Amino acid sequence: MAGGRADAERQREINERVSTLLQHASSEMIARKAEALAPFDLTVTQYTALLMVRCNPGVSSAQLARLCRVTPQSMSVVTAALEQRGLTERMPVAASTRIMALALTRKGGALLTKADAAARRVDQRYEAEFSAEELATFRALLHRARLAVDGPAAS
Repeated sequence: MAGGRADAERQREINERVSTLLQHASSEMIARKAEALAPFDLTVTQYTALLMVRCNPGVSSAQLARLCRVTPQSMSVVTAALEQRGLTERMPVAASTRIMALALTRKGGALLTKADAAARRVDQRYEAEFSAEELATFRALLHRARLAVDGPAAS
C-alpha cells in the first residue's frame, strides 16, 4: 500500500520539524506548570502576569499583554481576575487620566513567591536533563530561533 508508506513518511517529516518539536515541548512544559500552579488557583497566564508585574511595577494592562504575549482582551480578563482576588491593584498614572498602572498587593506578592517556587521546580526538572554546557547551548539556540521568527525587535 503505497499511500500508507507515503503518509507515514509525511508524518515522520512533520514530527521532525523544529516547529513541531518546539510546540510539543512547549505544550508539555505548560501542562506541567499548570499542574504545579493548580494548588495556588493560578493559570499559567495569571502566573506569568504576576511575574511580569513584579518585574515591571506600574506596568499598564496593554504593556502587560505584550510582555505575556497575549491579546489585550485576554489580558483584561486576566487582570480582572487577579484584581478580584486581591492579588493586584490598579493605580492611576500621573501622566494620564486614562491609563491605570498595575502593582502586586502584599497578598499577591506572597502567593507569587510560593507559586514561583513550584513553577521553578518544573523548570529545574527539565534543566536537569542537560549538562551546564548543553543548557547554555540550548538557550542560545532558542534565542536564535526566536530571532529568526520574530526578528531583532523581539529581544
